[in-house]
Amino acid sequence: MKRRNPLLAGFFNVLIPGSSHLYVSNNWLRFILFFVVYSLVIFGVTLLGNNIQDVREYTLPQGLCTGTLLLGIFAFLFYSGMKMASERNSETDSAVHYQSMRTHISKDDPITRLAKLQRQRDEGLISSEQQETKKAEIESKKK
Repeated sequence: MKRRNPLLAGFFNVLIPGSSHLYVSNNWLRFILFFVVYSLVIFGVTLLGNNIQDVREYTLPQGLCTGTLLLGIFAFLFYSGMKMASERNSETDSAVHYQSMRTHISKDDPITRLAKLQRQRDEGLISSEQQETKKAEIESKKK
């Protein structure tokens, strides 16, 4: 799994709502779902802001209410895109660290490798011929 830039994911999510799902995990279904939902939310917030602005007692300059509401939505979109990429990077780092620890043990310790080989055979993941071949390789490297 590749690492993803959280700032870029947030920026993509602001430009096209839901696009961080494509950038981070290539998930088209979530992209379409989030695009539709957030587009409707942005449309609704724009209408709400314009309706509030049209109230006669409202004294703020034109567009300030709508802009403030939209800024909140876009800030949330940016944050959610960043968070998604950061979580993916954390998962990737954990998986890489775990995998590096596993291969380190199995390469250095022939006894561990033989036990793993026996487990694979017991579970039916490899044939007895494959087990014997790999066992011979491990024992030849041990000597």
